[in-house]
Parts: sequence; C-alpha cells; structure tokens
Amino acid sequence: MNNDIDSKELQEMKAQLALLTQKLEQEAIVSQRQIRQSMKEKANSLHWTLIRDCILCIIFIPVFIGILPNISKISMLFCGICAIFFVLALIHNCYMLYHFRPTTFMEGNLIEARKYALNFKKQTRRYTYWVEVPILITIFILFIYEKCNFHEGVTLKIALISGLFGFVVGAIISYYELKKMLRTTNEILSQIEELEGKAY
Repeated sequence: MNNDIDSKELQEMKAQLALLTQKLEQEAIVSQRQIRQSMKEKANSLHWTLIRDCILCIIFIPVFIGILPNISKISMLFCGICAIFFVLALIHNCYMLYHFRPTTFMEGNLIEARKYALNFKKQTRRYTYWVEVPILITIFILFIYEKCNFHEGVTLKIALISGLFGFVVGAIISYYELKKMLRTTNEILSQIEELEGKAY
C-alpha cells in the first residue's frame, strides 16, 4: 500500500518536473525571441541612419560642385575637396548598407550576426579616424586660408567666427552620431553574448 502511494507521489513529482521544464523552455524561447527582436530593432536604426546619410551626401555633392561656387566667394579647390568628402562618405555608407543586414539579427546564426556587428564597428571607426577626420581638418584649414585672402577687417572676423561656429557644431553632431552608432553596436554585441550564454 505504501509502495503504491510512494509510486503515485513519484509520478506526480515527475509530471510536475516535466511541466516545469517545459515552462522554462518556453520562457527561454520567448526570451531569446525578445532579445533577437531588440537586436533587429537596433540594427534597423543603424540601417536607417546609413540611408539618411546617403541621401544627405547625394544632396550635398551637386551643391558643392555646381551651386556653391557660383553664389559665393569660395574656390573650386575648396568645393572640390568638400564634394570628394561627400563622395567618399556615400561610397562608405553604400558599402556598409550592402554588408549590414538587419534580418540577420532576427533569423541568422549568432556567429554570422557577431561578424556583421564587429565589421560594422570596425569599418565605422576606421573610416571616421582615417578618412573623415583628416579631410575635415583639411577643409577647415583651407576655409580659414581662403577667408583670410578674400576678406579683411570686420567682414573677416564675422566670416571666421561663423565658420568656426559651424565647424564646432558640425563636429559635436558628428561625434554624437558616432558615439550613438558605436554604443548601439556594442549593445547588439552584448545581446549576442547573452544569447550565446543561454545556448549552453
């Protein structure tokens, strides 16, 4: 009689354990899907930032090539360097768009997702520090040189102050955008590590 009771209790415990295990597995699956969805949303934000930058480059290239030289006392050298800057930025952003697929973070394997995120981070930093910053410094120096040749007195002061203000504001915005993109990429990499931890 006692054996029958013990057997029933054991079966009930096994059934409860099975239900608990099933519930935990379902919660783990839901948690993984939520993390994947969050990763995809972050990747989408990076994707749309690249698209926005591409559109801005497409707008600014003809402005510096065909419009600005005709309406202001700015040399073709200055406008040409600015146009080259936006052409390089457009090429970089198109490359990043081609090699960065947000759907990978929802459906692809974690190894591939990590590769995409690390490549995005690496290429963004490399382009910023080795291409964008040197060209912007060159543009700034050339701007000061040309303003000093074209203007003098109060007009020169106004031109230099307005130019300096514009470059400082642009640098702050660019720095903020860079930090935001790198922070988002780091968050994606952290979520990939979290999913890898859940896989074991």
